[in-house]
Amino acid sequence: MCTRWISSYSGPSGREPPVRIRFTRLRSLSIDEPQPVQKDTGFTLLELLVALTLAAIISLIISQVGTDSQRIYDSTITTVETYQKFRYALNDINENLSKMVPTASLEFYQDQGRSTGYWDDGEELKDQDVGPNLEGGTPNKYDEAATLFERKYNLDEPRPDEPVEHWNDSIYFKAPVEVDGSIRMANVEYFLADPRKLELKRNDGKIPADDELSYSDSRSLVLLKSIRYIDLGLNNYRSTEVRVRKKIVELCSNVTDLRIEYFYDNQFDNKPGGFMSPSVELTPELVVSEDRNLRSRNGTLAKRFLYGGFLSTSRTNARAGIRNLTTGENIPVQFNYSRTKMKFSQLRPGDKMFIWTDGGSSFPSKEFTMLYNQDGRIFLKEAIPSSKWDQDPGGLRYRAAYVPPAFRISVRVLNEKQTEPRTLTMVVRTNG
Repeated sequence: MCTRWISSYSGPSGREPPVRIRFTRLRSLSIDEPQPVQKDTGFTLLELLVALTLAAIISLIISQVGTDSQRIYDSTITTVETYQKFRYALNDINENLSKMVPTASLEFYQDQGRSTGYWDDGEELKDQDVGPNLEGGTPNKYDEAATLFERKYNLDEPRPDEPVEHWNDSIYFKAPVEVDGSIRMANVEYFLADPRKLELKRNDGKIPADDELSYSDSRSLVLLKSIRYIDLGLNNYRSTEVRVRKKIVELCSNVTDLRIEYFYDNQFDNKPGGFMSPSVELTPELVVSEDRNLRSRNGTLAKRFLYGGFLSTSRTNARAGIRNLTTGENIPVQFNYSRTKMKFSQLRPGDKMFIWTDGGSSFPSKEFTMLYNQDGRIFLKEAIPSSKWDQDPGGLRYRAAYVPPAFRISVRVLNEKQTEPRTLTMVVRTNG
């Protein structure tokens, strides 16, 4: 820093005090120092290996997250699709099976003459015109009442992740169902079908009992619903050429098992009862069965929900109703099947029973209403004058249809890739 002083005088006389002015100037001194020389450096081998390892780990994490996300998404989609198929099929079964009606005239069949004293629904049909009528249930045989068929199919080669035996049940019954927008009383059948047999038009694709299927064929079975009804309307109700029509609907694909159980409880034994298959009903340790015709035929157990019937040779007797002169009380007709353990345990008050004579009896053949059941002896509501009886008539034949109070349906379904089997079970309550 440098300071300089300057003196000056002012005024005319030059006598004024001098003025001193100081100038100050800052001088800077800079010293240029040489910059250090920077050398170009890179990663060491260890640092490079660490970086590559971290990059690989991060890439694997991202890839795994993406893979897991896709797997979860695919699994969710297939699960939803599978349960959608479940829901559609089981809702349809529940809708129709819950309306099952007790009937001993299941199929629209023409009797040969009137010797039986009873005419079935669809009596106007000709034998040659029944069309698909006798295809349901037992093929080419007349099914008189609602029937559950227990059968199985087998895999031709055992696999560690798959059972060898698979349920192949079916059920055939009558109910009011919707057909082309109209409610009709129709015969309904639910069963498993093999698409290969469907293409060949073999018995609606039904799988015979104890049939052997390959693993791949067993993964492509379908659950079908078949509806058979009399095509009767305003345009042909006077015609004698009325036909039975059939409509088949696919409910679910990739089905491996269909199992159907019914609730059975004999109120006159000390067994607990419960849901069972026909084979379970034959187990005396679990239940006392009243069905004398329940036996395996060609690998199939057929459970008919019917006592007696026109196809049955069962006969019994009845005792006339009498009037108690002391109290004035009428004792109804008593119908009793006394020669077996059958006590009509599945009938309820209000159920119908058709009784007819087997010749040589004065018993009036007609439909009666059950009033109540006392230890297997049925009291009938309708009064029958004792004057029509010369003695307690025997040789009476009968048929009384009933509906189980509930069914249990189990369906085993695969996803669209024919993997991940899932079983869903539903209880269907009826009016029985």
